[in-house]
Amino acid sequence: MQFPPKKNTNRIEKINSLIQRLLGEILLPYFKNSKSIVTISKVETSRDMRWAKIWITIVNGNDEHILELLRKNLYDIQGELNRHVETKIVPRISFHLDTSARYAEHISNIFHEIEKEREESNE
Repeated sequence: MQFPPKKNTNRIEKINSLIQRLLGEILLPYFKNSKSIVTISKVETSRDMRWAKIWITIVNGNDEHILELLRKNLYDIQGELNRHVETKIVPRISFHLDTSARYAEHISNIFHEIEKEREESNE
């Protein structure tokens, strides 16, 4: 027997998507002249919509420096988000580093090394 999805789930998914899109636009000026690429990989909003974890992926940049920049400007970023989200409650955001892409790349490199070693041993 399947149970219907929780009522809040669809709403949370929509909020997550909206916040991800808006923050992508809001953060553009912060990294406009940077060689770093900062991507919002995931947004996790709490069920009560009070909090949202913003997971970012950083390419070609100092992770700690970029996280510090975002946290230092959190008040302004939150304010800009508040102006664009038209819901009764706008989640308070916090930034977190998403290392899953790096881990996947690390695993991929290991497989490539294994494949390379196999090819060399077959020669």
